[in-house]
Amino acid sequence: MALNKIMVVIDPTQEKQPAFERALDSARETGATLHLYIGVDQESGYTGPDTAREKLQPVLDALAARATTIGVEAATEFEWAAEWRKGVVAAAARCSASMVFKNTFDHSGVQREVRQTADWTLLRTAPCPVLLVKDFHDWTHRRVLAAINPAATDAAHIKLNNQIISFARLFTEAYGSDAHFVTAFHDLNHPPEADEIAKAVGTPVDHIHLKHGTAADAIRVTAADLDVDLIIVGTVGRDGIKGRVVGNTSEKLLDQTHSDLLVIT
Repeated sequence: MALNKIMVVIDPTQEKQPAFERALDSARETGATLHLYIGVDQESGYTGPDTAREKLQPVLDALAARATTIGVEAATEFEWAAEWRKGVVAAAARCSASMVFKNTFDHSGVQREVRQTADWTLLRTAPCPVLLVKDFHDWTHRRVLAAINPAATDAAHIKLNNQIISFARLFTEAYGSDAHFVTAFHDLNHPPEADEIAKAVGTPVDHIHLKHGTAADAIRVTAADLDVDLIIVGTVGRDGIKGRVVGNTSEKLLDQTHSDLLVIT
């Protein structure tokens, strides 16, 4: 799974940019280029696009300059959008991003229900995988937890499993991390075989975690037990009720764990 271009959503309201820091590290390790993006609209508090650009373009330029000094190619894009949350999705498609990196912050369930966040929009409509980054830290424990479904028999879910495994390997190789895999199951009479899964993903059997229950609970509990830095999940369908369920599950993981979250479609 190639990581060629990382689009970074820069938050103009924050001094710290954890998604940029993570993207800078990733680009340095993988050779990817960066596309630094700021999108604002009338609700952002600026009187117009010219005023916003005058204020925010120097922010983009300074970050791009940091990347250039360590040999990472970085382009910048400022956009005055009708609705900046949707503008992010369009920009990702426009620049052919391999992945989008964005800051994220914990929200209550009520906050998620009352207003659609940019996280909500990206998780459901982004044209590529999305990495949502908490306050930047050095991935101290070097552990990645990937959620897979080895019982899948249809082509779409098998492909998704392979993508998740590929991304887990990509991040572990780039950061020298330790990949773990979690599988949720419901039938106690026919639990998955840890040995078979370990062989399929190429990892020691003690890195396979089988949990009875829902996927969200299995992921959350295992992530806490292992104190992982990154959780990788995937979804095949994001439309209608199924998309809402998948999106809500991802948001719960965001708000109920301290880990970064990578969502693959």
